Amino acid sequence: MIKQQHKKLIALVLGTVAIVSLSANAAFARDIEYKNGEVSVFVTPGEPTQIQFPGKITGGFKKQQSSLNLDKKETDLIVFATEGLRDRGEAIIVRLDDGRSYSVRIRLSDNTNPRDDVVSIDDDRSRLVSSDDNFDPTKEKNFKYAPSTTVSGLMREMVLAAEFGKQGISGYRVSERYKGETVISDGTMIAKIDKIFIGPSLWGYVLSTENLLDQTQQLNPATFRLDGTRAISASNWELAPRSLNIEQQIA
Repeated sequence: MIKQQHKKLIALVLGTVAIVSLSANAAFARDIEYKNGEVSVFVTPGEPTQIQFPGKITGGFKKQQSSLNLDKKETDLIVFATEGLRDRGEAIIVRLDDGRSYSVRIRLSDNTNPRDDVVSIDDDRSRLVSSDDNFDPTKEKNFKYAPSTTVSGLMREMVLAAEFGKQGISGYRVSERYKGETVISDGTMIAKIDKIFIGPSLWGYVLSTENLLDQTQQLNPATFRLDGTRAISASNWELAPRSLNIEQQIA
């Protein structure tokens, strides 16, 4: 059996990833498990912070003389703080279309609490209202396969797309904007972005890996477990030795 030097690796990441420069460092969402209390989000005046909620935003409240500029879109709330934000922060209320609401305190970032680039709020509470008049909570929903909105379902769809040429994943946008950008380079291996699947709550990365050693090496899944990673799959966990040019082969 001939081993391939280049392998495809799939990494699945929870929450929205704010990419500033993938050739340097990628910023991942800070996940917050909601526990019926006030949620603290740390911001820097003049810089945006994205808060992702587990449902569509329909309304909310902030004080009249607010130091915050808010821009909502579907499940996301973009926060811009002005220089008037005090150390104690400022509280806002966010309501979702399913009846749930959240108290969020926007605070100034510091050395202990750096600015949040993206915050993803996870809430296990049941929906308070249903948009489906015929909704039956006791009715079992059967899927032939796990839907692509779940970790296992998206992983399966990504494998089909990366290894079997499936065109697109329902509910996800495919981006090749950062194709070829290096995300890992440790002297033994290089991993570069092939494509990114962007969904409302999950982002999937397809990476191409290359062995830099003259000997076979096993891929270590822990190498790819960056903040927010939920699952990893590879077409082959073993990389063949790097290819030698003519001069190296003669030597």
